Amino acid sequence: MKRTLLTATLIANFCIATAQADMTDSRSLTTTEGTTPHDVTASVTRYQGYDGLLVKVAKDHKTREEGGCDNCAFLALDGFDFHNGTIEIEVAGRPSEKAPKWARGFVGLVFRASPDAKTFEGVYLRPLNAIEEDQSRRNHTVQYFSYPDYPWHKLRETAPSAYESYAPIKPGEWTHMRLDVEGQTVKLTLNHASEPSLIVTDLKHGADQRGLIGLFTEPHTEAYFRNLTVTHRP
Repeated sequence: MKRTLLTATLIANFCIATAQADMTDSRSLTTTEGTTPHDVTASVTRYQGYDGLLVKVAKDHKTREEGGCDNCAFLALDGFDFHNGTIEIEVAGRPSEKAPKWARGFVGLVFRASPDAKTFEGVYLRPLNAIEEDQSRRNHTVQYFSYPDYPWHKLRETAPSAYESYAPIKPGEWTHMRLDVEGQTVKLTLNHASEPSLIVTDLKHGADQRGLIGLFTEPHTEAYFRNLTVTHRP
């Protein structure tokens, strides 16, 4: 009887530990299967010796100045229900051929996105800003935003420097992004640095928001993505 009780207790403890353990989902991003485009096109490509996805804003996308929206184009990765945890990915962004001077090589991630793509949180890079001589431009290298009510320009107007910062990256080069998300906080760490480049403690959709993960870009950009790993935490 004692042995039976001990066995049952061990099994119960194992089941509890398993339920509470972190869950990991890895995707190489070498296929467009299992993705849903929102104002973007996606294709499998090879860039700087590595296979991945090339994501571009669709030609019929309209920016805010054209009566459309900013910060709303991304490739959703189906099957995720992300709440808290860590998202790691390698990205590279550079302006496309004949891009205007304002193009910065925008590339990043959205998370906790609703299935209809009408609400989500996001963090992205402006790689060209990192190599500018003008320090004010350099300070706009990484950016948090929240769609639809808090695009980058509104956050910059209402809370200058609170949602963006400098980071030592280079346009067109593979950059490792890590987002640590917990409640209303996201921390962005680049290239395995010991400290985050950006910390936001007031995610605009709140601590309970959950949803899809997406690959983000902006117009006039070639955005490359590979090797996604997502660790879900209870």
